[in-house]
Amino acid sequence: MDNNFHKETDGIYRLKIPFDTVYTSVFLLETDEGDILVDCASNARDVDEFIVPALKNMGKKISNVRALILTHRHGDHAGGLEGILFLCPQIEVITDVRTVCDGICTYPMAGHTKDCIGVLDGRTHTLISGDGLQGAGVDKYRCYTQDREAYIETIKRIENDETITNILFSHAYEPWNKDGVFGRDGVLNCLIKCIECLGEKK
Repeated sequence: MDNNFHKETDGIYRLKIPFDTVYTSVFLLETDEGDILVDCASNARDVDEFIVPALKNMGKKISNVRALILTHRHGDHAGGLEGILFLCPQIEVITDVRTVCDGICTYPMAGHTKDCIGVLDGRTHTLISGDGLQGAGVDKYRCYTQDREAYIETIKRIENDETITNILFSHAYEPWNKDGVFGRDGVLNCLIKCIECLGEKK
């Protein structure tokens, strides 16, 4: 891992930040209406040591970021919020399902937690899933669902949403062990594996 955002697809960049034995992801979305961050890592130090320098490496300032979307409130995704607000008190913090700007909306993904949301970039048909799809989990963090039925409903919703052709995960979940899946077949196979892995937890 290095201290840079890396392009995933047009207008979407990922920054990997160390978390325990794995990593967590912060995403940057470039839009005509301003830059948007998705999640903010584990603590204020992550903001200072990783997010701010990575933005600077792209010629950007955190003070110019217009919005922060939190996929859910677990510490490795939202722990840096206080640090973000200290540096950027005017930033809009989004935690609900809504249209964010032209082509981008938050997406209901309850299951892992009851408040989980994803981010759907309609420009590239890409869903940033946060922890909303988990496969078998990652390292010692096995698939966790606060609401099993809601998780199954989320999987079915994505299956029926043919606009989604790419999914970006926040962690390299098993059994894929990679950052995302690309193409509609990849999406459908991902959803099948999520159901299978959920069955293995019984």
